Amino acid sequence: MTPPSPARRPARLLVLLAGMLAASAQALTVTALSPQGEVSRVRQVVAKFSENAVNFGDPKAPAPLAVSCDDPAASGGQGRWTSAREWVFDFTSDLPPGVRCRVQAVSGFKSASGLDLAGTTSYQFSTGGPFVQRVVPGTSQPIEEEQIFVLRLNGAATADSVRANVWCAVDGLGERVPVRLVEGEPRAGLLKALDLESEAARAPLRLHALQCARRFTAASRVQVVYGAGVATPSGVANRVEQRFAFHVREPFTASTSCERENAQAACMPIRPIELAFNAPVPRRLLDGIRLRSDKAEFKPSIEDGADADALVERLRFDGPLPERTAFTLGLPPDLRDASGRLLANAASFPLQIATGPMPPLAKFAAAPFGIVERF
Repeated sequence: MTPPSPARRPARLLVLLAGMLAASAQALTVTALSPQGEVSRVRQVVAKFSENAVNFGDPKAPAPLAVSCDDPAASGGQGRWTSAREWVFDFTSDLPPGVRCRVQAVSGFKSASGLDLAGTTSYQFSTGGPFVQRVVPGTSQPIEEEQIFVLRLNGAATADSVRANVWCAVDGLGERVPVRLVEGEPRAGLLKALDLESEAARAPLRLHALQCARRFTAASRVQVVYGAGVATPSGVANRVEQRFAFHVREPFTASTSCERENAQAACMPIRPIELAFNAPVPRRLLDGIRLRSDKAEFKPSIEDGADADALVERLRFDGPLPERTAFTLGLPPDLRDASGRLLANAASFPLQIATGPMPPLAKFAAAPFGIVERF
């Protein structure tokens, strides 16, 4: 047989290429699938196809893919078509750490038009190590100088790996501050107070209570660092560092306020004088507070009906008070807030407070009074 001439060879190649393109056009392929590789948070598998795979809305449309994980208890869920070209599989709940899953094409699946599923038909992903879902207290509220933190993870993590890979970073301190785990009765009491007792009973290694091994300075800034290396009991380690920034509360202080006619004037005697604390104080510690002058003393007004253990942040001396009078406001010795902190500005007390004259209109309060307009 005479071989084809060189001029005819490019034409045959073009025919072969056109045939291959026509064949690929007749096949159904997965154009995108997520997740793949290592992903921390997994709740759903999403697959997109090159052509309409089903008649959308058909309740009997078959699943194109099968999802299986090495943890059968955690991999339950249900698949559904969200459009003619998109299929999703919703897990019953977020996958815990350390789970490996496989997505495999269903053998014999064809599109509604009869196209076979071709191309890549097998995919894998894993959830990696445990990560923090929630930290208590929240980062938006001030923390105490010896704050205990509770980390809620997305799955179990060993206590040893938490102890070794979680630390505190304190502004102005150039070294890591290690943490100690709070265990036993203190941990149980804390979790009960946070309403996490039942969750801790179901999965004790998902909740870790810890405390930095150093007392914080008031008004300082602190970070709790959840480092790489925190691992599941099976040994799957977290690879992503998480940081949670906090602000330590201000020192415990007390301040007074009153209404004045101007910034240089004394307090208006017809308006109350208030004493405020920047942290709650047990009411029983405030019963002896008095506003005293040379001739009289005044007892503060505190919330009615509050018991001795109620926490108070503000009290007031209601007016009218004697005008043009010098008062002394004293506080109990060793006054402490609910956390046991001493008053940082205790040296400012006893505090001298003066009232000014009565406002002009207030002098007529006890007699008939009115304003007559001339015109």
